[in-house]
Amino acid sequence: MTGPEDRGHAEIEATYDMVARNYAAEYADDLAEKILDRALLSAFAEMVGRGALVGDLGCGPGFEARFLAELGLGVTGVDVSGGMIAEAQRLHAGVQGLEFVRGSLLALPFGDASLSGAVAIYSVIHLDAARRAQAYAEMARIVRPGALLLAVHTSAAGFPAGSVRRLEEWWGHRIGLDGHFIAAEEVLARLDEVGFDLTARLDRGPSTPREFLSQRTYVLARRR
Repeated sequence: MTGPEDRGHAEIEATYDMVARNYAAEYADDLAEKILDRALLSAFAEMVGRGALVGDLGCGPGFEARFLAELGLGVTGVDVSGGMIAEAQRLHAGVQGLEFVRGSLLALPFGDASLSGAVAIYSVIHLDAARRAQAYAEMARIVRPGALLLAVHTSAAGFPAGSVRRLEEWWGHRIGLDGHFIAAEEVLARLDEVGFDLTARLDRGPSTPREFLSQRTYVLARRR
């Protein structure tokens, strides 16, 4: 019998499989416009050091993963959606130090303390509180004393922190996907519980015309 957790996981996978090609095309040059995102990714790269092995967790079509690889890191992008992994492999074929594998935030395909760092850009927003806690614990498990860069949506018009927005159509596809708005204080508390200390926090609104009109928080943390 399938439980609520399995159904939620299947919704995430099915949705991103359907929209993978649209998503990759829509956001192909998005990072070029995101000055603050590039700055934080660059700071993360400096924290872990050139040549470090890191994971991009919930990598989507792999744009942040490629950026980090071009800064000299060894990057493995992980996503639950096979469609997203296929797009990432297609778009970034031949980029040195970069690979993509299918996997879940709840059971990451890395050994204990095997990475120097990880990034998780908006990847926990589709998980409820219990599964977010599990994902944070997995991040702590795989990162030996090193760095984590994580981003979440915190609020939007009509959606305060703690609320859920149900998306049922995306680029003409009929889908079912929950997006959670997560208080920054909750993120910081949960990360502290699993062994991450805050290095820096950035709160910002939309920075490109294509971004969803939300407030969001980026957390750069160091593993104890």
